[in-house]
Amino acid sequence: MARYHRVMTVVRNLPEQLILAHAPWAFGGLLIVFILAFSAAGLALLFNGEWSGLAALFMGAGLPGAIFALSVKRDQAIFDALSGRITLQRQTLWRYQKLDFALSDMDRAELQEIAETARPVVFIKDECHALVEAYVSGNRPRDTVQLINDWHWQARRMRRQEDKDAY
Repeated sequence: MARYHRVMTVVRNLPEQLILAHAPWAFGGLLIVFILAFSAAGLALLFNGEWSGLAALFMGAGLPGAIFALSVKRDQAIFDALSGRITLQRQTLWRYQKLDFALSDMDRAELQEIAETARPVVFIKDECHALVEAYVSGNRPRDTVQLINDWHWQARRMRRQEDKDAY
C-alpha cells in the first residue's frame, strides 16, 4: 500500500524494486473545482443575457485551466534491481518525458536546497536529475534521499552477493 511520508509517495519498497511517485492531487483537484464553479457562474450569467459571463468564463476558467495544464505534473522514479535500470518519468497534460539509465551508473541521491526548501535529486554519471520539480520545506525531501540511498546500498550489496554466488 502506498504511504505518503516523504516528498514522494512510496508505491513499492522491496529489495528488488523501489517505486516513488508524486502527483499534486490536492492542487489539481482544487483547480478543477475552481474551474467548474466559475464556468457554471459564467454560463449562468450568459444564459441570463449578461455579457459579464464571458469575463467570468475567461478569468475563472481559462486562466486556472492554463495553470492546471502547465503546472500539474506526475513524477515517478523506478529503481529496479532485477533489470538493473532506473526509470524517471514526468507527465503533464501536454508532454510525457521518460529517462532510462543503468542502475550501476547511479552514484547517489542528494538534497538540492534553495533557502529553507529542498528537493531530492539523483546523480547518474555525475549528472544531476531532479525527481520532482517542486522544492518543499520540512524533512520529507531528506527522508526521500535517505530512503533512496539505503535502497541503493542494499541493491548493490545484493548484486555483489549474486556475483559471488555465480562463481
